[in-house]
Amino acid sequence: MGFGPARPPVTEDVAEVIAKDIQSGIGKGLTSEVPLAFQTGAHAPINPEALNQTRKKLIIFGVIVAAVLVVLWLSA
Repeated sequence: MGFGPARPPVTEDVAEVIAKDIQSGIGKGLTSEVPLAFQTGAHAPINPEALNQTRKKLIIFGVIVAAVLVVLWLSA
């Protein structure tokens, strides 16, 4: 049940198969995935909790600004 002529037999250990595939592919082309730690210019992952807090603060600020504008509009 191999997936090509270069695949080792099924009886080999999976870790050995992966190691051989990686070693045989080194230097032959670009990798399909690069770990985040090795990406240049990569941004830090977004913290959902901090994003939610910022969103709540912006909503509260918007409500306060709208209330002030309504008060100023009604007083004019």
